[in-house]
Amino acid sequence: MKVCIVYDSKRGSTERVARAMEMALRERGFEARAWNAGQNPDVDDCDLVVIGAPIYYERPLPGIGRFIASKNGLKGKKVAVFILCIADRFGKLGRRYTERRYLRMMTEPIKGRIIAARVFDGWILGENEGTIDEARGWIMRVVEAFEDGRGLGIEHPG
Repeated sequence: MKVCIVYDSKRGSTERVARAMEMALRERGFEARAWNAGQNPDVDDCDLVVIGAPIYYERPLPGIGRFIASKNGLKGKKVAVFILCIADRFGKLGRRYTERRYLRMMTEPIKGRIIAARVFDGWILGENEGTIDEARGWIMRVVEAFEDGRGLGIEHPG
C-alpha cells in the first residue's frame, strides 16, 4: 500500500504533522511520502492520498486547493483530509464552525471518496507534541479503515 501525504504549510506546523504521519507509516512498513503541495507531486500510483493544510484568515492555504484542482479533484482516489486550526478550542460552537466552514472548504473540491477527516489543534508558538502524537495515531486508524473498506468520519482533538 502506498500513501501520499500532500500538505501546504506557512510556518511549518502542518509540514511537521505530515512528516510525523509519514514516519509513523514507514515505521510500520508502509510505503509513504510527504510532499508540499507546491511540488505538485504525482499521486496517480498512490492507493491513499492524505491532504492537509492549516487555516489562516478563515481559509485553508491556497496551495492545497490549487493542488486538488490540478489533479481533477482526486477523482477515483480514496482521500483523507486534515486541517490544523485553533477554532476547536472554543467548544461545541467552535467544532461546528470548523466542520461547516473549514473542513467543507477542504472537502468540497474533492471528487474522490473521502474516508476520513480530522481537525488537529494547531499551534502558534512552540510545537504541540500532543498534536504530533494524535497525528501518528490518526494516520494508523485511517490506514486500518482503508484496508477494511470503511470510513472514519470527522474527528476532533481530545
